[in-house]
Amino acid sequence: MKKIVLSIFILVTILFLNKDIFAQQYYTYSRPSWVIGFGPAWNLATNDAYGRANYSPNSFNLADNYGMRWGFGGYLYGKYSPGKKKNDRIYLGFDYKGMVNSDFSDYNKTSYDIVTIDAGYEYLFFGTYGFRSYYGIGFTGNIINGSFEPNPADTLLNYARSFESSFRVGMEVKAGLEFVFKNKKRNLGLNIGARYNLMNLFNDDNTAAFDGQTENLNLNDGDSNGGPGFKRYMGIVSIDVGLNIYPDVKRVKRK
Repeated sequence: MKKIVLSIFILVTILFLNKDIFAQQYYTYSRPSWVIGFGPAWNLATNDAYGRANYSPNSFNLADNYGMRWGFGGYLYGKYSPGKKKNDRIYLGFDYKGMVNSDFSDYNKTSYDIVTIDAGYEYLFFGTYGFRSYYGIGFTGNIINGSFEPNPADTLLNYARSFESSFRVGMEVKAGLEFVFKNKKRNLGLNIGARYNLMNLFNDDNTAAFDGQTENLNLNDGDSNGGPGFKRYMGIVSIDVGLNIYPDVKRVKRK
């Protein structure tokens, strides 16, 4: 009996003298100043950027095949939050979009390669520790290349053409959710977001294609002849799902 009492006394004494033995299991984590994110994106054309490929007769192909429908791509961004609360963010991003208007058939197809650089402001709402939401607005610079692939081909009415490499300045709005993983450092998370990019809000030009022209067709997003609408606004909605890295999160023992 004495041995049992002595053992309990020793155990209680050790726990009392080492009261931090349990406190070490509880930590707080600082709000991050920096975020690096990357991942794949699914894209859907909107406004006058949207268009189909399969028209009959072939004489309508040149006028109607400037459009795009959907595509896949990827994104990369960096974000910085100044101040103590870390609610305000400045972001700089890069993304690639490969767009087509094909409907998985063997008929006419128009393809676009779009490279976008975006920069702007976000406001971040902190919910529970592992959940955050953000809303933002910014400017975009877009480099757009494209080509039209006819099927069946016709040397007079339905032949292969490419679009000139064009630069357009636009604006975007965005919103998303961040879920922080419960790893030891709390420095990784999942980003699920959506962006709407109106690629040519601020600049456009237009030159009607001449008969027999097969290269460097203009995007026809101005106010002259050609293309499916003027001013032809080109919009894209992007759905992002990827990884966030918070490199400066600090793990602090709770007192």
